[in-house]
Amino acid sequence: MLDTLIAGLYILVSPLGLVMLLLVLGAGFLILRWRRAGVGTVTGALLLLFLFANEPFGRLLLTPLESRYPALESVQGLEEVRWVVVLGSHASDASDLPATNRLSGVAALRLMEGIRLHNRLPESTLILSGGVAFSGSPSATVMSRAALELGADPERVTTHPGPRNTYEEAVKLRATLGEEAFILVTSASHMRRAMALAEAQGLNAIPAPTVWRTRSGKGDPRRFLPSSTGLAMSERAMHEYVGLLWARLRGEL
Repeated sequence: MLDTLIAGLYILVSPLGLVMLLLVLGAGFLILRWRRAGVGTVTGALLLLFLFANEPFGRLLLTPLESRYPALESVQGLEEVRWVVVLGSHASDASDLPATNRLSGVAALRLMEGIRLHNRLPESTLILSGGVAFSGSPSATVMSRAALELGADPERVTTHPGPRNTYEEAVKLRATLGEEAFILVTSASHMRRAMALAEAQGLNAIPAPTVWRTRSGKGDPRRFLPSSTGLAMSERAMHEYVGLLWARLRGEL
C-alpha cells in the first residue's frame, strides 16, 4: 500500500506527471471561464514540457548524478573481491520468451556489466538482486536465467529475488555479506542513491556504474529540439532526486 502511494506521489511530481496535472488544471480553469488563469496555466505547462523535453536541460539535471562515480574499467587491485552484485531493474513476466528477451534495456546492460566483471574475477560469485515492485517477475530470477543462457557457471551465480527496492536490497546485502567488499553494478544515474544506501548499512561497496545516458549525442544539433530522449533524461533525474529525498525522509540515509 505504501509503495503504491509513493508511486502515485512520484507521478504527480515527475516532469510528465506535473505537465499533465497543470494541463488538466488549466482546462478546468477554462471550463469555469477563468480565462486568464486557464491560459496562464496551460501556457506554463507547455513551457515546462518544452524545458523537460529539451536534451541540454535533461543533461543538466542528470550529469551531477552520472558523474559522481567513474566506470570500473579494470579489476586490477581487486583480485581478492569475491562478490559482484547486480541490482535489479524491470523484467517482463512473458514466460514464453527467452530470459534474455525478458529483461528491460537497463536490466540487460546491468547484467552485461556484471558478467564482464565477474568473468575477470575467477573466484567471484555473481549475486543478482531485485524482486517485484508492483507486477511482473522478480528481476533477479530472470537475470539469473539470462546469465545461465549466456554461459555463466550456475555454481557461481546466486539470487536475491525478495527485495522490492534499493533500500531492501542494501538490507539484504548487509545480512548476506556483512562488511566484506563487493563490486556494486547499477545504472550510473542510480549509483549515487545506491551507494548512499549501501554506506548507511555499513556495506563495503565498490561502485561499477553502467547505462550512461549523458555520454553520447552531445554533437547532434537536434538535441536542442524537444525529444523523447530529453524527456527521458529529465524523468530519470527527477526519479533519483525524489528517491534520495524520500530515503532521507524515511531515515534510510
